[in-house]
Amino acid sequence: MSTSQKSWGSDQELVERIMSGSQTDFNLLYDAYFNRVYRFALKRLRDCAEAEDVAQEVFMTLLTALPSYQGQSSLLVWIFGITKNKVNRRFRRPKPILEPLEEGGALDVEGKEVGVEESIEARRVLTRCQEVIDEEFTETQRAIFDLKHRRHQPIRTIAKTLGKSEDAVKANLYRMRRVINQSTPGLKAILDH
Repeated sequence: MSTSQKSWGSDQELVERIMSGSQTDFNLLYDAYFNRVYRFALKRLRDCAEAEDVAQEVFMTLLTALPSYQGQSSLLVWIFGITKNKVNRRFRRPKPILEPLEEGGALDVEGKEVGVEESIEARRVLTRCQEVIDEEFTETQRAIFDLKHRRHQPIRTIAKTLGKSEDAVKANLYRMRRVINQSTPGLKAILDH
């Protein structure tokens, strides 16, 4: 049993506190297990960026899946089950077919027509996302967000650039994504569209 686990009592008690809205307890769970989930995904995917994405997805999924935790296995085993499913989905995704732009009519690909109302709603939601980033995030968090999502830098590079630990960068990314999701109704619908 790790030091973190000792501080939270039983897995079931921790889950109940998180479901009652305890951000502190969720952060405790995140800090205790993020690296193990990441390493598990990395070992199978052999790609740092993919493993980071899987680890983030696992903890986002936990926010909605925790009520289904029955306590029949340890919380760590249950989380690894979710992680395994996320990793397996990555293997099932179709690989993109790459071809030179000059050949095969790649330049003639037609996009889906987006209606005026959908376009206006998407612009409103993205504007709200930018407002949340500007108002809610610290200067360091905005730099992390920019490096990860606009410049597509790996966590290791972001950490080195900003003089932070990789764990600190991952924790900030998780918290920022959570704030954006909570503060921007309609974002998931637009991204899934």
